[in-house]
Amino acid sequence: MRRIDLSPTRWWLFLAILALSLGLGAAGVVSPAVAADEAPAAAPPAAEATDAGRGTASAAETAKEPAQEETTEENVLVPQGTFEKGSDVLVVESRPAGARVFVDGEEKGVTPLSVRDLADGPHEVVLYLSGRGAYRQAVSGRGGRIVVDLESNKGLGVGLVTVTSTPPDARVDVDGQKAGLSPLEVPLESGRHTLHISKTGFKPVDLTVDVGSDERKEVPVALVAKEGALLVLSNPVGADVTLDGKPAGKTWEPLVVKDVAPGLHAVRVSKDGYRPWEKADVEVRSDHSTSVLAALLPVRDYTWVRLYTKPAGARVWLDGQEVGVAGADGLAVKTSKGAHSLRFEVDPAVSPGFQSLQAAMTFSDDDLDFRENPIALPPIDENYTNGLSLIERGQKEEALGFLGRVAPEHPSYAPARLAVVGVLRDLGRVRDIPTELGTLVARPEYQNNPALNLALGYWSLVAGRDLPDTDAVAMLSQGMEALDRAVQSMDLVPADQRDVLTLKANYYAGMTAEILFDLTGEKKHVKKGSQAWEVFFAHAENNPKAFEETWIEKARRHRQSLAFLAKKLGG
Repeated sequence: MRRIDLSPTRWWLFLAILALSLGLGAAGVVSPAVAADEAPAAAPPAAEATDAGRGTASAAETAKEPAQEETTEENVLVPQGTFEKGSDVLVVESRPAGARVFVDGEEKGVTPLSVRDLADGPHEVVLYLSGRGAYRQAVSGRGGRIVVDLESNKGLGVGLVTVTSTPPDARVDVDGQKAGLSPLEVPLESGRHTLHISKTGFKPVDLTVDVGSDERKEVPVALVAKEGALLVLSNPVGADVTLDGKPAGKTWEPLVVKDVAPGLHAVRVSKDGYRPWEKADVEVRSDHSTSVLAALLPVRDYTWVRLYTKPAGARVWLDGQEVGVAGADGLAVKTSKGAHSLRFEVDPAVSPGFQSLQAAMTFSDDDLDFRENPIALPPIDENYTNGLSLIERGQKEEALGFLGRVAPEHPSYAPARLAVVGVLRDLGRVRDIPTELGTLVARPEYQNNPALNLALGYWSLVAGRDLPDTDAVAMLSQGMEALDRAVQSMDLVPADQRDVLTLKANYYAGMTAEILFDLTGEKKHVKKGSQAWEVFFAHAENNPKAFEETWIEKARRHRQSLAFLAKKLGG
C-alpha cells in the first residue's frame, strides 16, 4: 500500500520565504514544485457480504425433517407436495392457484410461477395461501418443479407476520437470516421467532414474536436515531467548551464530544483573556461528526512594540509594509496581537558585512520593548556568499563544497543548509534531503520552527516511499514527529498563512500514517492518520477556496481508507 497522493501545488517557494521569515536568512528551496499523484492505497469494499446459507434448516427443523439428498415422491416434506429436479428454471404450481411464493424469505409472486436466475445451491421455498396454510420445501440446484395440493390438506402450521417500521426501508432479519426491507410480510412457522430490525443511522431493535398457525400478526417498530458527535478545535488551544450550557471539556487537542443527540445545539468556547466564541445553532446529524473551529480574539487585540536592532539603524518591514528605521531610540509600532512577519535590512554602505533578516514574531503582551534584547542581524559568511554565487552560475556540485564549509556556530549556517536542500533537490538526491533538514531541526533554536518541520515531514514522506521497509519506517517515523511539531507550533506563523500550512501538515500526516500502517500493521498509525484527516477537513471547511476540489477529493479518498481500516480493526 505504499502509494500516495501529493498534490502538484506550487507552494515550495512560499515555504522558502516562510522559512526565511522564521529567522533563517536567505533560504533554499524546502519543498518541490510537483510531487507524485497516485491513487490511495486502500479503499473500503463496495458493499457488505450478503448472508450465506439462507436455505439451511434450523436445528429444530433438522430434528423433525430428514436431510434431503434428492427429493422424490417418497421423501417430500409433506405428502401433498412433489418436487422434481429439472432445468435452470424453478416452476412452482399449487391447487388452488394464487398462493404466494417466497424463496429464501423473498416474495417472488403467486402461483403458477416460474423463478429464474437462482444461484446454484440450497434454497427454501414457502407457499402461503390465506385460510389454507402453507407448504415449505427445501430444494437444491438452480431449478426444478414443485407441485403443491393445498385443497386436500391445509399444510404446515404457518402464520403471516407483517413488519412495519418508522422510518421505512429498514432491514429485517428473521432468526438470523435476511428477510427483506420493511414494510414486509413474511410467512413463519408457528412458534417463537427472533426479529432484528436495522437501518443506517438508527439504533437496531431486537425482539421476539410468537405466531400461531394461520395467524396474521402485525409488528410495528419505531427506530430511534443514533447519536452524533462534535469535534471542537480552538485557537488558541486550552479553551473551555460548554454544550447546551453544560461543561464538555477543554481543547488542549481537538475535543471530541460523543453521544450528542441529533438536532441544533448551543456551543460556547471561552478562555481567560479572550472574547468567548458562541453559536446557538450548531447542527449535529445522526451517526456523523460535526466540526467546530472557534477562533478566539484577545480582549485587547493590539500591542505597542518598540524595536531595536544590532547594528542600529536597520530598516523595518512589518507584514510586507515598511514601517520605519530602528535608530538609536528604537522604532515604535502599533500592531495587532498575534503572529507577524518582520524583515530587517541595513544599508551595506553604512554597516557592511550583515545579511538582511526575516523573522516570524508573536506579540501577545500589551507592550513590548526590545531595548535590552535587540534583534541581531546575522553577519555574512564568505563561504555562504560564494556558494550562492556558484548556484546562480549553475555550478551546483561546486556550490555544495562551499556551503558545507559554513561553521555550525555561524549565523549563516541555517540558510546555508537550506541552500544545500535546494541544490540536492535540483540534483535529484532526494534521499539526502531529510538528513540535511533533520540536522538543522535538531538544533534547539529550530526544533519548533513550523516551516522547517513541515519541510522535514514532507521530504521524509517523499524519500521514504522508495526505501527498503526497515529504512522507510525509520524515515517516515522521523517525518511524522516533525509534522506533529509543525502543527503544535502553528501559532508562530502569521495568521493569514496559518490555516494553509495547517492543512498541509495534516495532509502529509494522513499520508505518512497510511504508509506506516501498511509497513508495520500497527493500529496506532490508523488512529493517528484518522485524527489528522479530522483536523484537515475541519480547517478545509473554513477555507473552502484554499485548494482545488480535485486536491480535496484525494484527501477524502485517503480519509475514507483510514476510516474503513479503523472500523475493521476496532480503533
